[in-house]
Amino acid sequence: MSDGRGEPRSLLSEARDRGVLRAAASYAVIAWLLLQIADVTLDPLGVPKWVMTLLIAAAVLGFPVAVALAWFFEISGHGVQRDAAAVREVWPAAHGKRRFADLAIIGVLLVVVAVLLVRQSDIGKPPLPANPVIAVLPFKNLSGDPAQEYFSDGIATEILERLGQVPGLVVIARSSSFSFKHTSGDPRYVAERLGVTTLLEGGVRRAGNRLRLSARLVDGRSGRQLWSGSFDREVTDVFRLQEELAAAVVAAIVPAARGDATANWVAPTSNLNAHDLYLLGRSAQESRFGSRMHDSVAYLEKALQADPNYAKAHAALSRALVLWTVYPFEPAPPDAMQRAEAEAYRALALDPKSSEAHAALGTVLRQAGNTTGADSEYRRALEINPNNALALWDYIVLLSNDPATKNQATALTDRLRKLDPRSPMLWQGSVFEAAAGPDGEQAVRAEIEKAIAVLSDDADGLLQVYFAARRSGYATEAYRVSVAIAGAGNPQMALFTAIRTWMLVGDLDRAQRTAEALAQVDDEEMAQVAGYYLQEIAGLKGDFATWSRLEREQAGNRLDDQSLQRSSAFWLAVQQRYPEAASALAKGEPIPDGAIGGLGASLIAGSQLLPAMLRIYRATGRGHEADTIAQRYLGQLREDPESGLDRAALAANEGLRDEAVQALEDLFERHPFVDFFHPQLPWFRSLEGHPGYDQLMAERARRIAKAHAEMVQLEAGANGAVLQLQ
Repeated sequence: MSDGRGEPRSLLSEARDRGVLRAAASYAVIAWLLLQIADVTLDPLGVPKWVMTLLIAAAVLGFPVAVALAWFFEISGHGVQRDAAAVREVWPAAHGKRRFADLAIIGVLLVVVAVLLVRQSDIGKPPLPANPVIAVLPFKNLSGDPAQEYFSDGIATEILERLGQVPGLVVIARSSSFSFKHTSGDPRYVAERLGVTTLLEGGVRRAGNRLRLSARLVDGRSGRQLWSGSFDREVTDVFRLQEELAAAVVAAIVPAARGDATANWVAPTSNLNAHDLYLLGRSAQESRFGSRMHDSVAYLEKALQADPNYAKAHAALSRALVLWTVYPFEPAPPDAMQRAEAEAYRALALDPKSSEAHAALGTVLRQAGNTTGADSEYRRALEINPNNALALWDYIVLLSNDPATKNQATALTDRLRKLDPRSPMLWQGSVFEAAAGPDGEQAVRAEIEKAIAVLSDDADGLLQVYFAARRSGYATEAYRVSVAIAGAGNPQMALFTAIRTWMLVGDLDRAQRTAEALAQVDDEEMAQVAGYYLQEIAGLKGDFATWSRLEREQAGNRLDDQSLQRSSAFWLAVQQRYPEAASALAKGEPIPDGAIGGLGASLIAGSQLLPAMLRIYRATGRGHEADTIAQRYLGQLREDPESGLDRAALAANEGLRDEAVQALEDLFERHPFVDFFHPQLPWFRSLEGHPGYDQLMAERARRIAKAHAEMVQLEAGANGAVLQLQ
């Protein structure tokens, strides 16, 4: 091959003159850019890994095709034509647009090389924090099946627990990091709310026996990515996958973390079915709702049938049994605590280094009154995993019950607040503590304002704060939280909370209008709850025609037949319809201890069942039995300082007016209002005319006037936010 002067031409010169080099460089740049875009976008979209492999293969195979086309064809003013230039013809020098294209391609190539060098180096990367604090956000469920949510949540939780054992690494608790489950947007916002230096987020796709997990580590201050990776495994390799991800995270921040997340790692079980059931049990446990505790126990028992040596499942079952006794929507098994103790010891026998097992045993021992043993177990649990927020919380509860260790409990609470800054239970506890302190209303308002600031985007968390404010009797502050719940985007929950708050200050008309608004929502369960509230309000207003109509309407739509039969018996007794009340009560028996007093028959009636039950017994020929029950419960209630309202109701029903008034005076001295106290109920009506009671009711009326005006002002300032369902 030669030029027009007969001088030999090199293949490189020929390729350059024909534009082959330009075409090859252009193809390489464009292909690289497309593959980079695909690498970033396909994984979060849940596209199978083989698609990326296919794209790479297509890019490689297309390269020789592009070079061949550039050799034989050229782009001219007449479009794409076959290159027909004579071999010996001198090729024109590149100039004009062609020369500009050459320079542009060279420039792009230089930029690409520079980007690759920067990406492979530490140039521009945020410096690692000296004291790293990481939050593991809930992993997105990319399976397309909502039923798989427990699995993606479970993987994130287990990685969180694994990282919690790394020395020098602070890991935010699940309750705080998972409060952003339905939040999307700038990771810097989440990092600021949690007070963390680093975020770990990702997605899980489970399809058949394949498991794909993608994750990335983000700098909390700049929002820049520190590390990213994806893992494609068999589902049976889920534990190894978790370890690899934990190791990758630690490697990315190891200069500061000073630890190893995978040291001496052993898979907790080899039975995938047992692991699935374990994750389902843990998911049910997180709800903290009585009926879900039953589900949690059932799942965990099945997990242990699949693998009796699964230590984590034994520890989780121990905790579920204890929680079932604490949240007894459904009565817990009578041997729940004995079983919980046995499960905790079994977990420790299988894995003595299990933080969860030591914490579970500590809670069992605490419930049994063995404070020394519980203290030892909690300490050991926190030695193994200093970030075990559940163990820390339970340890604080233990220390708070002893005046000698109160200061230690306070110090640990400060530590827990850093680990779990958005814990609803922690904020709820701080409101209760403020209410019990000497500063009263000012202290409660300060805690409420801080809680709203932290949980302003978490309606579920605010609900727990609301319960603390209302149960402490601070109606204005409770209503302030209702307004905040509406602002957090849950108007239905705002209505739900507002109903009981208006009832707290005796405004049954506003409570009724709010319940009627809730009854109109497109949510069957909420509308059903509104119906029960409307029944209760009608009963308290003495509108028994409306109560009877609502009772008939709700007859075929019951949340829990037994408890609502007891509710019917309660209101029938108030109306002195004793034969019907006795029939309803018989259908609602046996009556669990938790249903006598407190919230009463159904968690909806909101008044004491025991006085009504005694009236039913006495009116239907069971007077001796009623007297025996009354004496037994009076003895128990007199020894329980937390039973003031129940004691007052029972004492009033039994004609012990002075004792009843004294119990109410003690309650109103500690609380501005008394939750579930309704003076229109017959046993409290019997106290009218007693000087102490009349004076107490006059003071209550004064407090109502003040709180009512403040609540109306709050509602006006929020532009009716609580009643707006849009």
